[in-house]
Amino acid sequence: MKTSPLLLAVLALASGHAQADDAPEFDRPGIGFSTSTVGKHVIVWEQGLPDASRDRSDGLTTTTWTADTLLRVGLADTLELQLGAHSWGRLRLRGPGIRVQDSGGGDGSAALKWAPPLANEQLSVAFKAGASLPWGRAPLGDAGHDYDLGVTATWALPRDSSLAFYIDRQWGEGGSGWLFSPSYGFALRPQLSAYVEAGYGTGAQYMRAAGAGVTWMVSPRVQLDASFLRGLDADTTDWQGGVGVSMAFD
Repeated sequence: MKTSPLLLAVLALASGHAQADDAPEFDRPGIGFSTSTVGKHVIVWEQGLPDASRDRSDGLTTTTWTADTLLRVGLADTLELQLGAHSWGRLRLRGPGIRVQDSGGGDGSAALKWAPPLANEQLSVAFKAGASLPWGRAPLGDAGHDYDLGVTATWALPRDSSLAFYIDRQWGEGGSGWLFSPSYGFALRPQLSAYVEAGYGTGAQYMRAAGAGVTWMVSPRVQLDASFLRGLDADTTDWQGGVGVSMAFD
């Protein structure tokens, strides 16, 4: 597969801004989020290239592609502002006598993430409170005003592995529900890591899924990722996943 010249240019730019210290933990990929903030005066850009989903139900196949964009801005050592957007999306419906396709921009989001320091060096935790910004148009956007409060706790294990638990509560015009996700991460090589995860949600966040992903640090502050989720019942999207890039700038 030929690499996009634009992606190569962006990676080169980010590499030029890389510092000798370690990169912050990125929130891509996975159901939950990391247990650290980016640090004061640091900006992180996380971009889907794109993310996608495919579901077949009652003879209708729904396929979506979304270029999810997330900007993380360090307000303090333990506090960051997150601004997200479905910057581009495409929806395709196929079924008996049905041929529908649409594309455009979706909704946005804003959140604050706080990662307090803990005395136990093996344990880390982060909290995030956010709200949707329904500026898109249906069917790709305008889902209404929703709010959520989430927390992730991670335990560091031997051999560069970790165990994490994520839980989130959502409420608003789109309905309410809970989402819980355990995950296990481990190193494959010094710059290559992988994880496995599961998702169990109720109500508006209904999910019964399991999946995995890999991350590759191509430079001290540039990460590439690939991931997937497989739905485990008829009410969960059959397949979700994608590829993305994350970059940190001082």
